[in-house]
Amino acid sequence: MKPVNETHNFYFFCKLILRLTVLLAVVALSFVDAPGAAASASCISSSGSWANQFLPTTVSGSFKVIYDATPASTIMDAVSGISYGFANGYTDLAAAIRFNSNGSIDARNGSGFTASSHIPYSKGVIYRFVFDVNVATHTYTASVIVGSSQKTIGTNLKFRTEQSADKYLNNVGALGATGTINICGLAISTTSSSSGSLVLNASASSLNFGNVNAAAGGTDQTVTLTNAGTSNVTISKVSVSGVGFTASGSASGLTLSPKQTTTVRTTFDPSSTGNYSGALTISSNATNSPANITLSGTGVTGTAHAVTLTWQSAGSGAAGYNVYVGSASGGPYSRLNTSTVSGPSYVDSSVQSKQNYYFVVTSISSANKESARSAEVKAIVP
Repeated sequence: MKPVNETHNFYFFCKLILRLTVLLAVVALSFVDAPGAAASASCISSSGSWANQFLPTTVSGSFKVIYDATPASTIMDAVSGISYGFANGYTDLAAAIRFNSNGSIDARNGSGFTASSHIPYSKGVIYRFVFDVNVATHTYTASVIVGSSQKTIGTNLKFRTEQSADKYLNNVGALGATGTINICGLAISTTSSSSGSLVLNASASSLNFGNVNAAAGGTDQTVTLTNAGTSNVTISKVSVSGVGFTASGSASGLTLSPKQTTTVRTTFDPSSTGNYSGALTISSNATNSPANITLSGTGVTGTAHAVTLTWQSAGSGAAGYNVYVGSASGGPYSRLNTSTVSGPSYVDSSVQSKQNYYFVVTSISSANKESARSAEVKAIVP
């Protein structure tokens, strides 16, 4: 039996020293060893080896897991799903979906894969997978959302035969056997039979992105959504209006239990100079729905900036590193590198003027285990 989050022991640790360079200014900081808990990455990627990300909590009973999966090839063989502990083999996944090499999506049902209908997939398209899981009965329903269309992959599916006795689940694992699979926006909600008020609050009523270099990759801000009522709230739709603004995350289709939160990331990427405006709309079954957040920003031209990160090597036990960035101290953080960074340095050329950035680094072992995050370092871009 594999350990749960709280008792998982990392196979190695690293004490990193990070040096940050912004416009010829050098700041040296020492990382302290963080507590022994798995780092929470916004995205994971797999091509030929397993990638894993722990759920925010170990769960049992009935719950829902949602994440976005993107196939990097038109025809590939990639599987992802939920396990107890890190997944290092196909048999570790209790519930799983697959980008089948025949060009369609299917799901695991006991001893084999199945699909209630033919669901094709395409290169570069984001597929939002929804797992409605009942650990007590060792069954789940799998569905996929593409745009505004939701299709059922399978209902009342049985856990993989080797995991038919699982009592807990706490991890999402993925393997791109052929081709690359990227997973982002992991979210989880537990079900509740309580009845009462339905209130969904947003952390901001407006987002001002300030000056952003036109056609330079854009900049992100996040809104936290909180169930402030006493009954479950289901978010039915997240929409954005206004040229230059987009939204991402797994809030759409998510059910939040009382006091539970989720985030929506909004990106402003102007194509030319000038003032921009828009709106982020969150629709739900809450009595105060919809939540409307105004968006504004200005496209400008300016000097390109870059942040150079360097740190002390973690030694022979490290196969590489992951670099994460956030727009606020303490996160949430997004992974910058699409593939593992081989050496102890990284250049982020996507930073924008008049913005603050917060960086952390983790190391990856040869067994594909990720260390705890380093201490955070702040970059101020003039």
